[in-house]
Amino acid sequence: MIKKKAAVIATGWLGDTIACTAAATSLAESGYQTTLFIRWPQLKPILDNDKRFLTRRYWHINFIKLFKPILSMYYDKIIIEPSGWSYKDPFTAEIRRLAGCEPKVDYELFLNKTKHSDNQHSVHNHTNAEGKPVIAVSRDLEKRAYGRNLAEFISELSKFAIIKWVGLPSNKSSKQGVRSDILDTANSIHEAKMYIGPEGGLLWLAAGIGCSCVYFTEHILHLEKVNHKVGLDKILGSKNHFPTRRDILALHPYCTNAEAIQSIIEFMKKLGTYRE
Repeated sequence: MIKKKAAVIATGWLGDTIACTAAATSLAESGYQTTLFIRWPQLKPILDNDKRFLTRRYWHINFIKLFKPILSMYYDKIIIEPSGWSYKDPFTAEIRRLAGCEPKVDYELFLNKTKHSDNQHSVHNHTNAEGKPVIAVSRDLEKRAYGRNLAEFISELSKFAIIKWVGLPSNKSSKQGVRSDILDTANSIHEAKMYIGPEGGLLWLAAGIGCSCVYFTEHILHLEKVNHKVGLDKILGSKNHFPTRRDILALHPYCTNAEAIQSIIEFMKKLGTYRE
């Protein structure tokens, strides 16, 4: 019996592409031979580890316009990332619904050719020689500080953790980092006790590989203003993709550094990762 074929085409960058993997996995699990087309080359070494679908890179957005008629001859179903997300549901649920699949919100990413389920949703045991936990901090915080004194925050965090910066320098956008290898970043995050950053692509990555996450939510309020929406805190952010996980914390918008540090300490104590 010949399998039906499906194509999922991601047109956005890191977080959007990861969201589109949700449709690819669900289509594959429902019996389709599925191909995920991506623009973000850094993700391919990671997505290639998911054997449920095939990942291919395309070079330009015009690929969709020029080759869709040809793709329609080869694929029984073609799902294209929305040109603008509706913000009615988490992106993973929305893209699954467009694909005709159950609109589940969770997703998963793999760093090895075998599933990392033994590590997923568990507390990592990585500390430095001094016994302090290693925390991966996204450089995106520099771009999305929203008035926060980041130097002060890092200074306070450094009192009980070793900081490991991850991601692109603040003077580069994700599109300028097209030649960077995100696999090294993913491994650095996975080897840390915890990931801290703003809502954004690296948060999608960290949560997807099963890392404990703390994220700032000011960018969500910024997106509400830009998109003239309300209630995006119920749609964006890892808490909405993994509602049953206890190792993900969304900080209150515009909380002070003292409040953020205290919340992180209490959160780490609950997970058993805090060291006095």
